[in-house]
Amino acid sequence: MPRRRYLLLLPISLLLSACYPDAVKNPGADAPLRLVVRQADDAYAYVSAAGDTVIPFGRYPMCATDRFDKLALVLKPGVGWVGIDRQERVLFRAYLFDNGPDYPAEGVMRIVNEAGLIGYADTATGRVVLPPRYEAAYPFENGRAQVGSRCQVLRDGEHSVWSCGQWQYIDHQGRVQPDSDAP
Repeated sequence: MPRRRYLLLLPISLLLSACYPDAVKNPGADAPLRLVVRQADDAYAYVSAAGDTVIPFGRYPMCATDRFDKLALVLKPGVGWVGIDRQERVLFRAYLFDNGPDYPAEGVMRIVNEAGLIGYADTATGRVVLPPRYEAAYPFENGRAQVGSRCQVLRDGEHSVWSCGQWQYIDHQGRVQPDSDAP
């Protein structure tokens, strides 16, 4: 009698594995990974809750994300700081601030394209919410961000500031706010 139960379960488990292959093959696939730093050489890796190494030590010389759910900020050799997904696809290049990737504000962070234009990406998913199109852009604060056009970068030693011909405020959808103030 017990053997018959197992034979009945086999077709059901095969059917479930066909419908939900990732859940059956990799039961913790959606669980966040955690950052591990090897003390001997300061190498970084991401491991699963079960302790399996998912992204091996040394693939990225630096990592800025402790809990890798859908997005991690990593230093990719030859490219710079980027946002990657769990398949290690590059989602965006991070805007650099204070020698590392930009700080999140109001659920987004600044990103940059090859031309140096700035946009914004969602910090939970890595989805680009405002593509890079601004010559200057500050972090969001109180639901809006100041962006500039016709800009020059003025350098003073290791510091720099933007000098722009036009400043305006945008909301999280990129809509210009009517109460724009110039710096």
